[in-house]
Amino acid sequence: MSPPRFFLVAPEGLAATQVTACVKASCEVGDVASLLVPAAVAKDVTAAAQELGVAVLVAGEARDAARAGADGIQVEANTDDVAAARESVGKDRFVGAHAGGSRHFAMEAAEAGADYIAFDQNSASVGGEPIIRWWSDMMEIPCVAFTPVEPADLDILLPQKPDFIRPSDAMWQGPDEARRIVSALSQRLGTP
Repeated sequence: MSPPRFFLVAPEGLAATQVTACVKASCEVGDVASLLVPAAVAKDVTAAAQELGVAVLVAGEARDAARAGADGIQVEANTDDVAAARESVGKDRFVGAHAGGSRHFAMEAAEAGADYIAFDQNSASVGGEPIIRWWSDMMEIPCVAFTPVEPADLDILLPQKPDFIRPSDAMWQGPDEARRIVSALSQRLGTP
């Protein structure tokens, strides 16, 4: 099994130039697959990230993703929102669903057309089984370990087989910090 790829999540209130600089630095040292951005910076960040081979997802409405030329959206709510998002963006764009720690919502979101499910991997597990492991063992739809991780977290997380992991939010302090954090995770993953 190949190691998980990086799923970056830009915080609200960060300038587009800072987001772009941190994404570029991350791509220099890690296998960055995706970037989730607030709608406010989506238009200014999308093209630069896509040039680096990073899929850009917008947290918000389908119209925000379309306006920015983004690759898709991530919704945070319920199955109706996933179905509406799928209808709005069509089959050519991604729809991600943040399920938190809910197996029920994750399964409903997958049935409603989500392309990936994001889990808060530190949520309480049912019967002692971690939610990421449960999903990875049962489903083919990719999952994101959405709670930010540090290198030390990988000993517990990697055996659960997430498809994507989210680096520490400290990476958004600047390009040097992004490079340091993503590089440390890449080294633990055994990827360049």
